[in-house]
Amino acid sequence: MTRLDLVGTLQARAFKGSPRAALRLARGVAVAIGIALCSAAPAGMAQQMPTLTPERYSTFLIGELQTSCLFKIAVKESNIRYDAVNRSSGALGAWQIMNPKVKYLTPLEQVEWAIRYAEHRYGSACAGWTHWQKEYWW
Repeated sequence: MTRLDLVGTLQARAFKGSPRAALRLARGVAVAIGIALCSAAPAGMAQQMPTLTPERYSTFLIGELQTSCLFKIAVKESNIRYDAVNRSSGALGAWQIMNPKVKYLTPLEQVEWAIRYAEHRYGSACAGWTHWQKEYWW
């Protein structure tokens, strides 16, 4: 048999305790295995974490209403293409931001930039959408 050392690892040497101590050790191992088996998802039933999409991320940051407005702008600007490039102006990304750094941003980072821009320039994404509807740019 083996026994647990002070840090909880198994040492490969003969168990020199009483039969009661051996029983206690066996009971502890059985409990640990039982906990592990009960906490694991059944085979084929494992649930995956939901993917964090740009829309979900935006909803987390600014709520559903503002996200709806923000993505209406992206649809009009680029059809929500995160790699979009405007050849005439040089604007980049889903929201056609005039900054060359946007070329290297992930979709989630583009969402953050669009939110900051909308809040800085218009006060909110929905105010930016209202402006877009009047002027056809933001």
